[in-house]
Amino acid sequence: MAVKEVSTAQSGRSEYGARPAAWHAMRLERPFGWLEFFLALSGLALVAALALGPHIQHGGFYMDDWSNAAGALQQPGSFDFGKALSYFAEITNYRPVLVLYVPLTYFAFGMNVGLHLAWAAVLAVLAAASFYAVLRTLGVPWLHALVIAALTIVFPWSDSTRLWPTAGQPTLSIFLAMTGLYLALLGLRRRRWGWHLAAAACYLLSILTYEVTIPLIACAGFLYWRQAGWPEARLRWLTDLAIAIAGAIWVGAHTDRTKAGIAGNLEHLEQIVTSGGTILGRTGLPVGAQQTTLVLCGIGLTIAAGAAAYFSNRRLPAWAGWGLPGWLILTGGGVALAVLGWVMFIPADPYYTPSVYGMTNRVNALAAFGLVTAVYGSAGILGSLVAAAMRPKGSVLLSTTVTVVLGAVLLASYTHVLRRHIAIWDTAYLSETNAINKIKRALPVLPPKTTVFVGGYPANQTLGVPILGSIWDLDGMVKLEYDDMSLRAYPILPGLQLVCRAKGVALVGTGAPERAAPYGTARLLDLSLGRRAAPRSAEACRRIVRDFVPGQLYLSVAY
Repeated sequence: MAVKEVSTAQSGRSEYGARPAAWHAMRLERPFGWLEFFLALSGLALVAALALGPHIQHGGFYMDDWSNAAGALQQPGSFDFGKALSYFAEITNYRPVLVLYVPLTYFAFGMNVGLHLAWAAVLAVLAAASFYAVLRTLGVPWLHALVIAALTIVFPWSDSTRLWPTAGQPTLSIFLAMTGLYLALLGLRRRRWGWHLAAAACYLLSILTYEVTIPLIACAGFLYWRQAGWPEARLRWLTDLAIAIAGAIWVGAHTDRTKAGIAGNLEHLEQIVTSGGTILGRTGLPVGAQQTTLVLCGIGLTIAAGAAAYFSNRRLPAWAGWGLPGWLILTGGGVALAVLGWVMFIPADPYYTPSVYGMTNRVNALAAFGLVTAVYGSAGILGSLVAAAMRPKGSVLLSTTVTVVLGAVLLASYTHVLRRHIAIWDTAYLSETNAINKIKRALPVLPPKTTVFVGGYPANQTLGVPILGSIWDLDGMVKLEYDDMSLRAYPILPGLQLVCRAKGVALVGTGAPERAAPYGTARLLDLSLGRRAAPRSAEACRRIVRDFVPGQLYLSVAY
């Protein structure tokens, strides 16, 4: 690992020539070594262990985890890899890496939920460490790079990527993309194309794992140009663009989504901008009442004051060449990264809009890296301004102290919110296990090809944190618990109702399964009252069907 930080002359010019220092605030020069990286990795692992350890110990599977486990294990314990590959090839062929990755995780960890959650934490550490390497390669001092990387691990508005095993998939994609970016920058410094070929492989794997990184990869060439100039950057950038375009074509051709048209996409863009501003506000003020306008104005004024101070007086304190110019660029780069992290969702379904809640906040997986960078960069600008105002008593030490203290406050605040979220997710898992235990006691034996309809139980702990919130969770639970892939299980959710058709029992309503369960194979169960039935005719079904109704949609609306 090799980078070089710029020594910027106090006059505002640098050894690179006549361009102002701000232009060269992030350039490759002084190397950092493997020992530093190992120490940083160890520190990030410690942060993850302290923040996520309770969830690893008490958390569980949610939603897709259950169906993925059932599909991968194809009966539990049988480990038929061929069947698992066929299963996932049918449902996720637009992300071909996952066809192999998902069953491998279940073959490796089985049904040990702690190992799955620990792996999600490991992925978060690896992604943070690769981001640290990129920041260091761009000249960010090690202490600031380490705090930024640590913030990505505990950031509470994308925490589903660490609290929900299935949502670790975008984290894997981000790790691959950041590793590729580091290798590409390293190859630039060494003027070796072999490094960029390795970077290109990482980029391709990243896109085929989770396509959220396509805009970042397509725009990486801007950093190449800033680091080494156009002659060195152009072919590398063209290579990246070819990979990004090919990946986008593959995903688009294999993804079945409702096309909203230009008007629909513009409307969704407006929603993303509005919601993204809300997330940025919560990034700057994660605790207390939401103050989006106040926080955004504060960040904007800080950036404006920093820019004004830089252009009016460039003799400002800097640490190893890192001062106000670097903070201004880093803050702008963070905003750009956040934007790139959300761009891919513009043509997606409206569900994929930036949100703070539960599973939906995985939309912020990549944007989170930019958000924390932008907010920490603003803290760095503030620290530089405070040090400048204190002159001649002001110093680089004061600037650094102010910045790191503000970063530590953010770290503590994020962790506080994360712990509250962990308690919500852990409570939901307890409710899930209680539900499957009740089902097992009520229906100790289920003949093959039985369909179970379950009502009277909460669908969600809160917004975005499911209990029995979908076919994906209950159906997988039942298949695994009874060790029978021929079984089917559907929760009776709010908005759905049971109906008696001529030949079987069916659910109707938005999102209801298409198939009816033939009479004699259907089992109706109300978990709140313990009521159960097995209708064998339409007449028998009509007599009892009204007794089986949905449970609560949400136990709470707070997150």
